[in-house]
Amino acid sequence: MSIPSRKKHEIIKLSGTAKYCHLNEPNKRFNAEFGVWSCDLVVGSDQAERLKQAIRPLYEEELQKVQDANPGKEIKQAQKPFEEQADGTTLVKIKLKGGGRRPDGTTYQLSIALFDSAGKPLPKDVQVWGGSKMNVAFRPNFWYTASLGFGVSLDLQAVQVIELADGGVSGQAAEAFGFTEEEGFVANGGETLDSVFSAEDNKEEQEEPATITTADF
Repeated sequence: MSIPSRKKHEIIKLSGTAKYCHLNEPNKRFNAEFGVWSCDLVVGSDQAERLKQAIRPLYEEELQKVQDANPGKEIKQAQKPFEEQADGTTLVKIKLKGGGRRPDGTTYQLSIALFDSAGKPLPKDVQVWGGSKMNVAFRPNFWYTASLGFGVSLDLQAVQVIELADGGVSGQAAEAFGFTEEEGFVANGGETLDSVFSAEDNKEEQEEPATITTADF
């Protein structure tokens, strides 16, 4: 169930190291038809705090909408998509369904944008593995269901690969996702980040996600 008067929130960018990722093709293990794009990002304490500061006021605002729409009902809160690790880092789970089915039965596909450190799109034959250092752009998406409660997912939008692990985007274009030009992995060819960003606003609305990993604000 979507949240009343749900709005599309601004994109957030984090820098970290990919732990598990499916960025070249969606993972179809649990969604055989459309798959899921995903990136589990390990970030330091400064990036983790930046994420929490960005999410906290939005979370409280959207939760209040749900409470107002369900007077007198205790709203269960689902697990959040980030988890503190024993070494002081935080694991952030960022994902996007690879597509969906409309009410009329037709289907649609969703994709993510992959770029190198100079703002150039990655060629399709460049594989991005866990251990790669990257900037990741995502949009918080708030949802509510009676069974899972109220929660937030982080919808993956684009990735800028800074250091490609064994087993990378032009400055002005990259700024559309909050990326700036950095030294690192560079590739050539394909469309620009500006064009991808413009097209992103036309993507289909996402369905509610499954329960995600726990952490406190």
